[in-house]
Amino acid sequence: MLSLEIDKRVKGDPKRIWEILTDIEYFAEAAPNIIRIEHISGAGVGMIRRVHHNSGCSWEEICKDWKTESHFKMQVNSDDYPLPVTNMSRIIIMEKMKNSWAIKIRYEYTPKYGPFGLILDKYQLRPILKIFAIQLIDNFAKKIYQQNTTSTVTAESMLRSKDSTVYSITPNTSIYDACELLAEKRIGCVMVLDQDSNIEGILSERDIVRAMATGGDSVMNKPSSDFMTRNVITSKPGDSLEIIMSCMSKHHFRHLPVVNEDEELLGVISIGDVVNTRMNELENESNVMQQYIEGRKWREVAMQIGHGAASKEIN
Repeated sequence: MLSLEIDKRVKGDPKRIWEILTDIEYFAEAAPNIIRIEHISGAGVGMIRRVHHNSGCSWEEICKDWKTESHFKMQVNSDDYPLPVTNMSRIIIMEKMKNSWAIKIRYEYTPKYGPFGLILDKYQLRPILKIFAIQLIDNFAKKIYQQNTTSTVTAESMLRSKDSTVYSITPNTSIYDACELLAEKRIGCVMVLDQDSNIEGILSERDIVRAMATGGDSVMNKPSSDFMTRNVITSKPGDSLEIIMSCMSKHHFRHLPVVNEDEELLGVISIGDVVNTRMNELENESNVMQQYIEGRKWREVAMQIGHGAASKEIN
């Protein structure tokens, strides 16, 4: 039995990625030249579905292996399959990587016609399967990217993706003690809260530098309330990334507290959080462009291969 595997890296919620990979209706949209797919019976192992191809062929597939958010294997009824094979399985896999997910499409198959089938596989069958798999996995990746971008990045989602710890001091905390906390936690600002956890102000590295520039070392023993920024500008959980960036740019600060409707402090977004989020967006946009270019390249290859007994798969 021969095998062919194509893979691509994606980012996103694993539950949503799995839903896209196992969505029968979307598979019909994503797979080249597939018209529709009927769900015949079952779910998971034992599920049966019928696939309709634009060549007029249709065939049944049965699920032989299923592990949620990991992989599933469809055994193809090769009698009606439009490629010259005696055995065919399609395995779709998602695998956790360091900062992303790898989605894979693996074909395991046996060509017809004995030794002649190996020649057919090298020059026609395998290239066509590869083109089909690449187009399918590119469409999966595009759908996953679209799901990520349609879920608009908000202050709330940014807080969920980072350490939620908020470091704070009281108005009476000395500048010296505030500096120790900034150095120990390697942070650029601390919130100044009263005894009821209400926001009194925010103390940043810039506030401390300005204080020392005017008062020298003597400011180190003075309370933070003497130098903190009192009129604290805040963000709401539903504010978009664009609103957050605009606010930081307009007011020239690098930390933005997020509060709920009751003015309770939920967290603090830093300029570093904004930069990381935007870089992820740009990376996703770059991946989509790369997928578009690759898709054009493989479509041109398919046209050069021409039509033959095995080319019904991509027409």
